[in-house]
Formats: sequence, structure tokens, C-alpha cells
Amino acid sequence: MKIFYTFVSLFVLHTIFSQTTIKSKNFGTLEFKELEYGLAQVESGTTDQLKNSPTGTHGWLKDFAIVKNSDSIKAVKKANFGVVYIVKAKDTVDIPIEIEWIYPEKVTNSKGEKFKNIRYTTKRPTNIASASSYSLDEPYELVKGKWEMNLYFENKRIYSKTFILY
Repeated sequence: MKIFYTFVSLFVLHTIFSQTTIKSKNFGTLEFKELEYGLAQVESGTTDQLKNSPTGTHGWLKDFAIVKNSDSIKAVKKANFGVVYIVKAKDTVDIPIEIEWIYPEKVTNSKGEKFKNIRYTTKRPTNIASASSYSLDEPYELVKGKWEMNLYFENKRIYSKTFILY
């Protein structure tokens, strides 16, 4: 029984401390919390141009669901992996979140351009779960190793997650 209480206590402590409090001049006090992460099943939506990315595009998904909670992802074409999170705030508003993906090594796209990372800003609603993910759409993106995802708000890193592609 002591072991059970120990595990429950550790789970509760992890839940309490897995939140990040953010003080913002424009939006007040915000609380960032990871909800889940891993391999995702997605339904594609629209695609925008994104100059500073290997594919030159950024996809918006119609549907996103984590199907396997893991930080180990098989590097196969169309694999999609990422994080579901929520930013809690007093009011529900769209806030600018900067998303960065750092590759294990430089990626060379079909035009011969080299990329060590991509970084872009998007709007995310507070008080509503959001997801940020990466889809392995092109053969040159199938890079095995340590992929790092960072989220920034007001030029401060508020979250970091490492995925190992194998």
C-alpha cells in the first residue's frame, strides 16, 4: 500500500509542477500546461507558404489526435508527431506563440537549401487546447536522431520537448 501512495504522490507532484507560469504585460498571468505528446493521427487542412522551411509550406490540420504517447517516433514518410497543450488565462484571446523545430543535423531540401531549424510565429487561443506538430512529408525530412521542439512567448522559451526519431 505504501508503494501505491508513493506513486500517487509522485503523479500529483508531477502534475502540479509540469505547469509553467508566464507573466505578460499584454495578457496578464498565463499558465502553460502540456496535455499530451507523441505520434499523431491527422487530417490535412489548408497549406500556407512558409519561406524559411525546407518544404516552403506550413500545413494547418483539420483534425489532430495523439494515437501513441511516446517521445520515440519511427522516421517514416507521413509520420506526424507533436504536443497538445493549453495556455490558461483570465480571458480567451489569441496570443502569438513562436514555434521552433531543431533538426538533429542540417536538412537539405530539393532546391539544395540547407536548414538546421525552422522557426515561425502563429496565433493560439488561450483556454482552448492547441497542438503543434511536425509532419515528415519529404524524403529529406526523414532524419533520425534528436528533434527538439521549443515554444516561445514574448521572446522567452516557455516549453521544450525532445523527440527521438529512429
